[in-house]
Amino acid sequence: MSRKWERMVSKNAKKANITRSKQGKAPISDPEKPLVFKGRSLLLPLLFFIIFLFLAATYTKADQNGMYLFTICGYLLVALLMYFARRPYLKVGKTSLAKRGYSRELVVEAKNIKQIIYKPGSVVIELDNKTRWVYSKRMNLFDVANIAGELQQFAESNRVAFENTTQQA
Repeated sequence: MSRKWERMVSKNAKKANITRSKQGKAPISDPEKPLVFKGRSLLLPLLFFIIFLFLAATYTKADQNGMYLFTICGYLLVALLMYFARRPYLKVGKTSLAKRGYSRELVVEAKNIKQIIYKPGSVVIELDNKTRWVYSKRMNLFDVANIAGELQQFAESNRVAFENTTQQA
């Protein structure tokens, strides 16, 4: 099916689902949502937590500055927010992959992917512009085996080279 046809079908299915839900009936189809694999960011929250510990250790009661206490609590809050709220992810869609960038979501289409390499403990996605997206178990606590399985299906359906180096060892 062409992209335009797929968009038209999904748009009409969405309208039909809305009217069926108003009538109390089951939806005819669920739209295909991309799979999202989430990890945890470790380095930056750890850095902010170390700064928090340093500032807390150097705080003395003789200082009595409220702004210093506010700064100490701010570093702890930023470390907790970075660890729990701002999580790195890989979103696997039908024809595209997406990840969290510094300030926005970076999306790459299948035609711009050079190859996908599955190594023990990590998955590397090489793009045409010599950029590499690396998802590892050690650095970001991703479930690499599940990601590799989905990326293998993605590569087969979109004709992208997939290399599995775990079976060679």
